[in-house]
Amino acid sequence: MFNRESDPEERGLGCLGKLIILAVVFLLLLAAGFTGYKLYHEVFDSKEGGDYIIVDVPEGSSTQSIASQLKEEGLIRSELAFRVFSRITGSDGKYQCGKHKMQMGRSYSEMIKELTSTTFAEVETLTVSFPEGTTALAMAIKLENARLCRIDEFIEACNEHTFDVPFFDEITSSEDKFIKLEGFLYPDTYEFVIGSTVDDIILQMLKNFEKHVYTEGTLRLVKQSGLTLEENIILASIVEKETLGDDMYSMIAGVFINRLNNPDEFPCLETDTCAENREGNFIYGVLGYYFNGDVEAKPRTIPSNIWRAYDTYTHRGLPVGAICNPGQKAILGTLNPDSHEYYFFITDKDANYYWGVTANDHSANIRKVNQYNATH
Repeated sequence: MFNRESDPEERGLGCLGKLIILAVVFLLLLAAGFTGYKLYHEVFDSKEGGDYIIVDVPEGSSTQSIASQLKEEGLIRSELAFRVFSRITGSDGKYQCGKHKMQMGRSYSEMIKELTSTTFAEVETLTVSFPEGTTALAMAIKLENARLCRIDEFIEACNEHTFDVPFFDEITSSEDKFIKLEGFLYPDTYEFVIGSTVDDIILQMLKNFEKHVYTEGTLRLVKQSGLTLEENIILASIVEKETLGDDMYSMIAGVFINRLNNPDEFPCLETDTCAENREGNFIYGVLGYYFNGDVEAKPRTIPSNIWRAYDTYTHRGLPVGAICNPGQKAILGTLNPDSHEYYFFITDKDANYYWGVTANDHSANIRKVNQYNATH
């Protein structure tokens, strides 16, 4: 009998397998170490200057439910780490129900101190609602009426201040823009803390845009569209204003996409939502109101570079900026446009749509609409 040595190729595979296992183990340890490093700093370190979130703890809430609430609000990354830290510090069962003013970036111990305080923070808030399609100017007016900030400081902050959101650098600056952040101030119902700075208010709205729009799924659709995030938001703002409270977002978006894809024949979008001297639209009703101080003022004195950058009957392609703050339906409709052959559409007074492929089709549809409106 004799001992046969293993085949050289088998020995080589065995060594290679061990090396692969060691490499995998090393990478796992490295990842765990990096995650642990981030968690350590989140648990024990604090950052100044974060925006405030109102956390309303229901009576009888468990540590687990509170951790889930903090995670959902973006105050913590790891529910498990919070629960473990709460157990270690003996905080379980000591959390106080009610509203707490929590600041982003604070350590777990500071958050727990606030949440377990026997006299929890009484925070006075004011509820303000912005429907889909609200313009930044209308938001500013509503905020001033609520005595939360002034119109001029809101517009100045939107144009001049910087904000810590991941999409901020994707918003272009231009002297032809009316309000830089138009389109990114997510329309919703907000609870603003009375005494908040104008930057706090705007950041709360931008964070809401991040939560609802700046998602992995939406960004995938943006990439597929061939347009930038801002270009899609500009188009969505037009689609928002072109709809009549119905679900025609994708159909209408398809018309404008067709025009953008055929610039030689259709260099301009030609939407009445932003055209000179169209009563009630962006140029007439928003720019005209702001620069004249009265919606009925005539003639309307608007800086020529601004109205030309928004006038879709003379400006080629998309206007320089959004004309309102579109809701999620308009944004998703724009990112999922219907595929069809139409380049024109018009509606009658009862919200019936008439679609056209050619200018002749559109002229015929205009006659139909005029006849319908005259007889109904």
